Amino acid sequence: MKRKFRILQAGLITFALAALFSCENNEQKGTLEFAIAVPDEETGAKSGLMADSLPPAYQLMVSVEDLAGKPVITDKLIPVYTFGTGLISEKIEIPAGEYKLVKFLVINPSGAVVFASPVAGSPMAYLARRPLPVPFRVAPGTVNQVVAEVLKVGEVPPEQFGYVNFGIAVITPVSFWTAVVIDNPMIMAPFPPFTEAKLTVFARDGWSYSFKLLAGPNRLIVRRSDVYIFLVEKEGFKPVKMEIGLKRLLETTKESPLILKIPYESTEPLRLILQPGPDAGKDAMISNLQPDQNFGDHKYFEATFLSEPVLTVMRLNRSLIFFNLNQLPKSATIRKVMLRLSYEVPVPFDTTILSTTGRFIGGVLQQITEPWDEYKVTWNNQPASTELNQVLVYPFIRNINFIELDVTRLFIPVNVTDMPNHGIKFKLIPEDSFPGFRFASSDHPNLSLRPMLIIYYTLP
Repeated sequence: MKRKFRILQAGLITFALAALFSCENNEQKGTLEFAIAVPDEETGAKSGLMADSLPPAYQLMVSVEDLAGKPVITDKLIPVYTFGTGLISEKIEIPAGEYKLVKFLVINPSGAVVFASPVAGSPMAYLARRPLPVPFRVAPGTVNQVVAEVLKVGEVPPEQFGYVNFGIAVITPVSFWTAVVIDNPMIMAPFPPFTEAKLTVFARDGWSYSFKLLAGPNRLIVRRSDVYIFLVEKEGFKPVKMEIGLKRLLETTKESPLILKIPYESTEPLRLILQPGPDAGKDAMISNLQPDQNFGDHKYFEATFLSEPVLTVMRLNRSLIFFNLNQLPKSATIRKVMLRLSYEVPVPFDTTILSTTGRFIGGVLQQITEPWDEYKVTWNNQPASTELNQVLVYPFIRNINFIELDVTRLFIPVNVTDMPNHGIKFKLIPEDSFPGFRFASSDHPNLSLRPMLIIYYTLP
């Protein structure tokens, strides 16, 4: 055994397998990341592995099966990056479940296997504390670690590690340079600026890998193939698919990279911001204590139930507001609408009332279904509104002087209705318990506090 150990000339190098999870994914997929820690005593191995900086020159070949022996990942090549004083691999996704690691090889830039994790029962397995297969469980919401030990390969044949062969012939790497630009005809010389994007490369034999490209020339290493399919993706733009030959990749340099163009056809919603002032804005307050008086120039957009200091009675106020959408293109499709309301000083309230009533207490924004005039509307002639698609406004305590409400349902009804839309009515629920809200209206002297409607839309 001592003689065999001397042939290997090294101890063990530890590879950590971390599984990270996203609860937002309904399929419960985990993200696998192979972290490589090279011991200090392996100076030769460390210097060799750390010789190349990004992009990766070394790769892992990994195979994973489920507990029934069904392949989940087969001979997948994973680029390895330098990370501090160690190495770390690209991340890969895998569904949550129980698995076993059945193959783990480290491949150098020449396509040769330099480290291998021995398989149980093989002649080299006695040197590892935990030879393959190594079972592990991917559970959502936690970080799981699996340790696989590898040995230097040197001149030792694959069968000594429990492998028929190391498959070196199918993992010949190809290095090339590429960059992505947005093909915007409005940008002329010297050239459209580089941009970040995601590039997925598909080889003819079925191998594929996704790269995160930086804004500039990127040096990538892929599996050798006579032809590739490139899929370029960037958020807000349509994906681009193209066929690229091997010869074209080999001709690239850092100074002359393969330019991948994304057509300037953004799928991101456009945005229209409306924040009218006294002249263009349409809003008014109405009050039960002055049922026939108009408050078209009232500086507050409020829904309040407050005592009158002189009359010692309670005053109930409501507000109406209307935004003119004529600036919106007629062919536009509204995707989302946000209402931003700002205030000078919040109306104080007793927070215990919220936990003792057992019912909703706060404000509500309702669709107005009848016409109204800013300078004629009063409490007694106020227009009707509907509870369909209404938006609740919850009491709040914030360290900023505004709130943003999603009022999309008031412009794109969730519950279909043929009733006309003449704006928004703001009132309390119930109207005799909560002091309410007092925001700035379009007549407020501080223009930054005036109501703002943000419309996100797309065009055909």
